[in-house]
Amino acid sequence: MSPVRRDPAANFAHPVDCRFVNAIPAGAVPLGEIHFGASPVASEHVVHPQAWVGMPVLTGEPSVELWTSTQPVLTQRIGPLTFARNRDVLFGCFVAETVTDFAVFEARVQEAYARLLTLAEAEGYPHLLRIWNYFPGIGDQSGGLDRYMVFCRGRHQAIEAHYGGRFTGRLPAASAVGTRHGGLVIYFLAGRTPGRHRENPRQVSAYCYPPQYGPKSPSFARGTLVRDSKRDVLYLSGTASIVGHESRHPEDPLAQLEETLANLEALIDSTATEEGMAGDGLKAITQLKAYVRRRQDLAILRPALESRLGPATQCLYLQADICRPELLLEIEAIASLSRA
Repeated sequence: MSPVRRDPAANFAHPVDCRFVNAIPAGAVPLGEIHFGASPVASEHVVHPQAWVGMPVLTGEPSVELWTSTQPVLTQRIGPLTFARNRDVLFGCFVAETVTDFAVFEARVQEAYARLLTLAEAEGYPHLLRIWNYFPGIGDQSGGLDRYMVFCRGRHQAIEAHYGGRFTGRLPAASAVGTRHGGLVIYFLAGRTPGRHRENPRQVSAYCYPPQYGPKSPSFARGTLVRDSKRDVLYLSGTASIVGHESRHPEDPLAQLEETLANLEALIDSTATEEGMAGDGLKAITQLKAYVRRRQDLAILRPALESRLGPATQCLYLQADICRPELLLEIEAIASLSRA
């Protein structure tokens, strides 16, 4: 009799939760907290990972992204990396000061990724599940490259050095968004067992982009599915009005929103179909961050977006710069899927 092949992702207990809050609720066991806003906010005597991302909050909603654990947590700092871990998941955070020089910035990105990859593996959580990248001046240019292209090259070099030449199957969901203030902030989730990295049927995989987008293609998957005994969580990468690899609908924020939502829905529905789960489209989204380039566009974008979501979806609206100058918004999300 042939042995039964077990899917390691199916055994993954997903003992973390993400909510947007104003303050840590009583009884919560924090893994990490990320503050958004126009000026620094920090809590005293915090031992778990914490960072400030310099993005103005466009609405009155809570502005703290809080990650909590259902298991006991241990926290530690090694150099510029602060991390917290429970039995199954590691949450880490790297924060560095602002640098304007492109070569120094690229070296810092490469260092950050080398450190987080080494840490995750050394601590026994070798599978990256989700990464967030924030830094100012994402569209600044020097020597024919913009800062995002330089970021992508530094990230690629660190990942290639760690994994070797063939690493695309290990790339997790990710976002890279431009801030208005502050320095480089990278935070991430890693697991003891792997998630399922997903691509979008409407888009070229980012790691296969043609060279017009920079010397090294962006190193991320469109989404990562993490399985749970009770629910399945899909982390959706930063998503914009891109079909294939080309931007669509310049100067039309509503059309860009519709294209972005079509991309998100395609990723959720294709994941549900191919993984044998029940799909509910955009209504499966539980948390969503909308990065809006122009503050004045929020008045038309917000009602159009929220009319497509479920009533319990938490939304955080932030003023941010996007990696391509023609893109007016980017959306990332977390979706909760159920077994069919």
